Amino acid sequence: MKFLTSFVITLFGQGVVLVVGFLNAVLITRQLGRAGRGEYAMVSFLVMVLGVLFGEGIHRTNIYFTSKDKSQQNVSALFSNAIVLFGVITVVFAGFSLLPDAIFQLILPGIKRLYIQLGILIALFFIFGRMLQGIFLGLQQFWHYNFAYIGPIVLFFFFDVAYFCVMKHLTTTVVLINYSLAMFVIAVTALLVLIKPWHTPLMIRFRPDWNALKLNLNIGGRATIAYLLLFLLARINLYIVNYTQPLEQVGLFAVAANIGSLIQRVPNVTGVVLFPRVSETEGKKQMKLTLKASALAFSIGLFVSAFFLIWGKQIIIFLYKPEFAESYRALVWLLPGIVVLGIAIIFNTSLWGRGFPAVTLWAPFVAVVTNILFCFILIPSHGIVGASQASSISFFLFSLIIATYYFRKHATS
Repeated sequence: MKFLTSFVITLFGQGVVLVVGFLNAVLITRQLGRAGRGEYAMVSFLVMVLGVLFGEGIHRTNIYFTSKDKSQQNVSALFSNAIVLFGVITVVFAGFSLLPDAIFQLILPGIKRLYIQLGILIALFFIFGRMLQGIFLGLQQFWHYNFAYIGPIVLFFFFDVAYFCVMKHLTTTVVLINYSLAMFVIAVTALLVLIKPWHTPLMIRFRPDWNALKLNLNIGGRATIAYLLLFLLARINLYIVNYTQPLEQVGLFAVAANIGSLIQRVPNVTGVVLFPRVSETEGKKQMKLTLKASALAFSIGLFVSAFFLIWGKQIIIFLYKPEFAESYRALVWLLPGIVVLGIAIIFNTSLWGRGFPAVTLWAPFVAVVTNILFCFILIPSHGIVGASQASSISFFLFSLIIATYYFRKHATS
């Protein structure tokens, strides 16, 4: 499948996620208010951290090794290894959910134990889904990938709307239960689509390959660290705001961060399509593909950022209620960094496709440390605006490092 076709299919999927996810976020925010939105944001943060720590590595290696060898034997081995890992993760998460309240409050202060346990459950289904998505992407089955990716968001929205229509209100507990149900249903459905149990003989067999599993864990470890650092670069500010500010401020900052993540969708979808293609190409063709993708991501990101810079406050008040108007100031300071980060993500994804060189680890690490330092300097005096300022500073630093390395690397190769 050509890059443009793959991009359009995946962009459509991301568009559905963008629209449906945004509408659901608006519904949730309007129903839960500032404090409730803050609770939901922190549980979502927990889900993503656990998802990255335990699932992103195997997701990335599944893409990489499936794109290299699409044979039934190799796909069966990768799938079987994923099932083994998922079983281990389930046991670990079960133990995690039984930790005492004191530890939960240390990890996420102000968040109820039930919410944290539901977050762990959501993360478990999320991880399983990511494992399967990696195989779909490696096979370049973008329709199946997009179903597994879009499905939970659409079903989550459907559950929230259905409950709201019947009960006329939403609570944090209801929202998190709906989230977990949506993840579970789509994960099981994606599993059936992959293994095709109605086929005789079976398309996918349970045949773990322990040597391949070791290799997956080795490369997956680097992928996990790289992606975790990139996630923390984008989201650690929310966590620090929760530690230093009331939940109401977390809710306000979460709205700004959510709009920022919407703008980031274009680089993300470009990276999703680019990663398996970069794994298959080399030299000038690889660089041409990367530059084309980065130019597209930058252009669209700049346009959307300008739109929110001009009309963002009115949109926030209209969608989220006037009580969230303060989110606009945080968004304004977040926008410059988001535009620049969009380019860096494309370069970084291209480097990921070349085996996760060391710069994909130390560059985001330096940026995350810088982000944390500026958070503790700026948040006490500027609140959530300071959190956005710290983000943009660290985004610029990360982008400078990655872009410099990328062009120097290609200039010498």
